[in-house]
Amino acid sequence: MGTAPTIAQNVGLLTAANLLMRGVSMLFQIYLTAQVGAAGVGLLQLIMTVNLFALTLGTSGLKVAALYLSAEEYGLGRYGGVRRAMFWCLSVGLLLSGLVGAGMAAGAEYLAATWVKDLRAVASLRLLGLTLPLNCLSMILAGGFTACGQVRRLVAVEIGDKLATVGLTVLLLSRGVAGDLAHACAAIVAGNAVGAAGSVAVLFGMLLRWLRNMERSADAEAPGGQMGRRMLGVAVPVALNDYLRSGLGTLEQFLIPWGLARSGGSHTQAMADYGTIHGMVFPLLMFPCTVLYAVADVLVPELARCRATQNRRRAARLVSRCLGLGCLYAAAVAGFFYVLALPLGQLLYQSGDAGRYMRLFAPTALMLYLDCIVDGMHKGLGQQVYCVRVNTFTSVLDVGLLFLLLPRFGIAGYYVSFLISHAVNFYLSIRRLWQETGAGIPWRQVWPGLAAVAAASAAVYWLVPSASRWDSVFVAAGVYLGLLALAGLLGGGALTELLPRGTMKKKSGR
Repeated sequence: MGTAPTIAQNVGLLTAANLLMRGVSMLFQIYLTAQVGAAGVGLLQLIMTVNLFALTLGTSGLKVAALYLSAEEYGLGRYGGVRRAMFWCLSVGLLLSGLVGAGMAAGAEYLAATWVKDLRAVASLRLLGLTLPLNCLSMILAGGFTACGQVRRLVAVEIGDKLATVGLTVLLLSRGVAGDLAHACAAIVAGNAVGAAGSVAVLFGMLLRWLRNMERSADAEAPGGQMGRRMLGVAVPVALNDYLRSGLGTLEQFLIPWGLARSGGSHTQAMADYGTIHGMVFPLLMFPCTVLYAVADVLVPELARCRATQNRRRAARLVSRCLGLGCLYAAAVAGFFYVLALPLGQLLYQSGDAGRYMRLFAPTALMLYLDCIVDGMHKGLGQQVYCVRVNTFTSVLDVGLLFLLLPRFGIAGYYVSFLISHAVNFYLSIRRLWQETGAGIPWRQVWPGLAAVAAASAAVYWLVPSASRWDSVFVAAGVYLGLLALAGLLGGGALTELLPRGTMKKKSGR
């Protein structure tokens, strides 16, 4: 099989694939917005929220179990154990997802009327229920491939799945009547279902062929009950935690359009506002965060090694530098979207509301991006249980705030509840990180960068009114990035202190 790829290589490959797939998804979202409008995007978001909760019930921690058990057996060279682990996880996953999917298909009309509050969602929910086992099995198979270092094969299949899904969805949408949201949502669900069916078939065939080529070990015929108990020992705690988090997240998502409708607006306008924020603004705002997800993945094993060797000094140095660089990156992204929000909203979505909401939420990128890195650091430091408690507490807080503020204040109430819940989450997380490592954000090195971002944003802000076409947007973006690069060169001393020393030595040695 050749030399096994390193963790860094796998992270780099996954990052490149995620950037590609997120980019395709973002372009596809722009296309969907043009086809179904903001209200249609909102309806689709609620349908997918129901599907996400059903996926949580259908997998019930089995993806994590497949990943953990397969990695353990593969690492010990017990390839028969890998076979048995995947057999158990796939079999139980098929049974559970079949039951959940059948219930979802049977109760599609009730879900559409009571939760989505739109009967045009019935066909989509029924189709999602019928095809739920395909998506669950695909997730479990992905866990097994990741555990055994088959990341390249997995990435190739996922990219093929994404491209096939987009192509099929566009084809199905073109066969419908313009403005028919029921058909449009069903076409999108059907495209995803066909893509998932292809992924399951390819991944399952590859798994069988790969395992067949492995030599059998003495452990291959171990009693099935032993593997079953091990699977339950991993899956049940994960599933219970996932049920709680997914249930709270689902309730949060449904409270938004419900509360907006109760604030005095129509149901259609509430769905349009919800679709604009969650289907247009956040996918674009969080797209650059893909880079920080990769940084967080790299930090997990590094900080885990520091924790194992009790090297508190190195851990503090890593945390401080990554927080500093992450803060600068997040500020640069926030400034970029703030000054270009209005033209991007108009040019990408033909929506003035999308631009205004983008400008409103752009400053929160500084908090959201840093929280992503902090969560990765907590995983490396063994603070997962604390993170679960914090996330559960802030989810409950958000549900309470949405219930109280949305009906009275509308979008303003949603924005306040979003700020409060995410700020509390970030404060609790970074405070615990400081307690564990003694490191925080190195403000002495970061302040000059933040000042440069503010100056560049103010300078480019005056170009935005004329940025009504793509060429003027590119000019404004180029000026913004150029000013940041100039500020980085002029204040390179502070930035140099944040970069890893090994990197600087390599550069100086060339």
